[in-house]
Amino acid sequence: VAEAAARAAAEGWHLVSDTSRPGYEETPLAVMQGYTVMAKEALDQMAARGATPSHILVQGGVGGLAAAVFAYAAERLGAARPTMVVAEPEAANCLLRSAERGHCVSIGAHPETVMGMLDCGEPSYVAWRVLELTADAFLDLPDAAAIEAMRRLAEPSPGDPPVVCGESGAAGLAGLMAAARNGEWRDALGLGADSVALVFGTEGATDPEIYRRLTGHAPEEVQQGQGPQAP
Repeated sequence: VAEAAARAAAEGWHLVSDTSRPGYEETPLAVMQGYTVMAKEALDQMAARGATPSHILVQGGVGGLAAAVFAYAAERLGAARPTMVVAEPEAANCLLRSAERGHCVSIGAHPETVMGMLDCGEPSYVAWRVLELTADAFLDLPDAAAIEAMRRLAEPSPGDPPVVCGESGAAGLAGLMAAARNGEWRDALGLGADSVALVFGTEGATDPEIYRRLTGHAPEEVQQGQGPQAP
């Protein structure tokens, strides 16, 4: 990202990125505004069924998507504002570390994570200014949690549709599953039998071979409902 910014400045190019820094905020903010369309559609569909989310869990990365969803939900739902949680890889947990320090933190060199689209070492400046006001909690997760969520979506309970979701896109669900199992996290977030959680699957099988290796299923088989179902 830094190299792209340097080349763009040197060549007189227009840089389009959802990662912002001081002095480069207008374009990332426009990208984040685009993300709110997804949040609006989800909340519209829930409202049509008489439902309101008690919890929203969104994958981290640089924070642009989570910040956009949280800002939109907070403004729209007002007093009925849900608990809003960021889920990110433990190998690239720049948002959690920023929350601990109270300001943007760059984690520098770090191990790779299978959640490639979330393998980010520094928050987006604009996104962080929103997240520090809207996010209620930050969870960091091992790669195994994302892989388990991918498999759970590919092998749904009877009556539920199978969903092809990539390793980064499944992070929100992975966070929900991890929090539901952890008594301390569950209590802190107020998760219970009556909770209504909203998560976003933001990618399909971006690499079909990796998807097959991680889930044991070809994405086309899952899409056609040919994979096994969970008991």
